[in-house]
Amino acid sequence: MRVARILLLIGWSCCLCSVALGQDALSWLQRMSTAARNLNYSGVFLYQTGVRTELSRITHFVDAAGEHERLETLDGTPREVLRNNDEVQCFLPADKVVVIDRASSGRFPGSLATKATTLGDYYNVRLGAVVRVAGRDTQTVLLEPRDDMRYGHQFWADLATGLLLKARMVNDRGQVIEQFAFTEIAQSIPFERERIKPRTVVSEAWQVLDARGNELRVEELPWALRGLPVGYRPVALNKRVMRKDGHDTLHLTLTDGLANISVFIEPQSSQAGIPEPGVSAVGATNIMRRIVSHHLVTVLGEVPEAAIRRVAEGVEPKKK
Repeated sequence: MRVARILLLIGWSCCLCSVALGQDALSWLQRMSTAARNLNYSGVFLYQTGVRTELSRITHFVDAAGEHERLETLDGTPREVLRNNDEVQCFLPADKVVVIDRASSGRFPGSLATKATTLGDYYNVRLGAVVRVAGRDTQTVLLEPRDDMRYGHQFWADLATGLLLKARMVNDRGQVIEQFAFTEIAQSIPFERERIKPRTVVSEAWQVLDARGNELRVEELPWALRGLPVGYRPVALNKRVMRKDGHDTLHLTLTDGLANISVFIEPQSSQAGIPEPGVSAVGATNIMRRIVSHHLVTVLGEVPEAAIRRVAEGVEPKKK
């Protein structure tokens, strides 16, 4: 599932992503989403999951043609991600690979996959203290899950603009699973085309992998998902070629408006390297694989294992 890992990486990269005294916590979520789409900004942020940390720089501009974004890692394995509206290019110099894909559906804060008010059905949403992040005053917004099918979230939004400057994902014991925080940020900066052009030099030795596939209507999925966790619903379906054998893989995205789960369904193969069924984890991402009707079903997402199991165990062919 090398491509699946790359798609997760791209999805994560895209997730980055006057104050009225009476604004409630849900209004702040909508404000964060609007700011992430409409503001020009550039900054350096630290991302951490488990024991792994990564420093990156992101630049985001908006003009008449839409959104333009460039993200580059500043330490560790080189990586550069460019986004123009929903089209994403991910440059991986170590592998000499360029991946072309679409931006993840329902990514937050850039887009809420549902109305902010709906999130109140699945999370207790409340305001916290006003604290400093990257030298700016921020409003803390806390989301505490109402069940064990999602993690808790803590957001810190710029008090003046609403831009998300820090975020944490926490488990049911309050332990931090994943977090990012800007160390420096400049907002309302002038548009500069040069700052969103790729720096990576691509040669003929590079492989271009088009992972966009074909978009399908969710209703066209020939599989049923029984007993989905409360709040999660399908929002996107794609057919992709993800292996050298050329077999099509269906990729279904589920969301509760904030947390996302991916379901990959592909024909079972005897090819070496196919992962064994079972449960595993990579950083904050839980993964479950099982064989159903001669197909490999892979379910993954930054959600508790209980949610991944519930989704995976409910996948079955539709009865004809």
